[in-house]
Amino acid sequence: MVFMRPCWLKKHAGRDNLMNRFGILGKILLLASAMVLVTVLSAWVIFTFLTRGGEVTVPDVKGQEMGAALEILSRQKLGLSIAATDYDASVLPEHVISQDPDAGVRTRKNRIIRVVMSLGTRTVHVPNLAGLSLRRVELQLSQSGLKVGKVARAHLAETDSGTVISQAPLAGVFAARGQEVDVLLSEGAPVLTYLLPDLTGFPVEDVLATIRAWGLKAGRINNIESTDLPPGTVTATHPLPGSAVQEGQTVNLTVTTLPKPGKTFPIVLYQYVSPPGFIPHHLRLVLSAGQGASEVFSQMIEPGTSVTIPVPVPRTGILRAYVDGSLLEEKDVP
Repeated sequence: MVFMRPCWLKKHAGRDNLMNRFGILGKILLLASAMVLVTVLSAWVIFTFLTRGGEVTVPDVKGQEMGAALEILSRQKLGLSIAATDYDASVLPEHVISQDPDAGVRTRKNRIIRVVMSLGTRTVHVPNLAGLSLRRVELQLSQSGLKVGKVARAHLAETDSGTVISQAPLAGVFAARGQEVDVLLSEGAPVLTYLLPDLTGFPVEDVLATIRAWGLKAGRINNIESTDLPPGTVTATHPLPGSAVQEGQTVNLTVTTLPKPGKTFPIVLYQYVSPPGFIPHHLRLVLSAGQGASEVFSQMIEPGTSVTIPVPVPRTGILRAYVDGSLLEEKDVP
């Protein structure tokens, strides 16, 4: 006897087989996902370990000489590359101005550290300043990036006054930008200096010839009437005897003339006692009358000596006495 399975039972069995197949596939996928996750996590752990184990801290090489900077970086398993060069007066040539990355940064080993190398101070050629005036020197140095330093002056024959005759540093050498250049200016040929001798008591013609022979100039001639000295006798000079005078300086004279006929002047006697000691004193008498003033006496008086000087007074005025250039006294005359 043959039994037949019902149709609904066949359908149910097929459904169970399909479910079994999907269950196995899900388990396989779940297992594969777990393995992938484990692999990724393992790789991340290994990468992190390897990466952190290969990091170093970038050392500070700023201001270091290039060879020393390379040695310092090499100790940390780092390299060096010159990214650029620049002028920097505060950093010596062939030394590091800056670096990238900066000091203290964590980075991987074997990384190249880029640095800027110093070329030192920017230098310029010192121009030739010989023969230039001080104003042109200032302009020339300014255009070259330099400054005027100390300015000295000296007399030198065959040179134009006010022009440069020497400089330091010398022309053509290299100097740091902004450096000062010292110059020596000429004041022309040396000027002769004399001590004016006592020319009083000599004829005015002889005195004028002597003044011109020394390279001096004859200035104003003041006349004073006198009966004690021959007409044309020099009684005073300005500057005073013994004064330092330079070539080309003017010397004024006081010269005697005869009184006008029939005209007499009152005489004022001025007495002076020179202090005792070893040094003579210069006595000078100046008579101011009307709108003018004239020197009536100028002479060195020995120490401890008493002198009486007659002073003709043509009109009312003031007699001033000077000793060694300082006013001693003044009084109304006659």
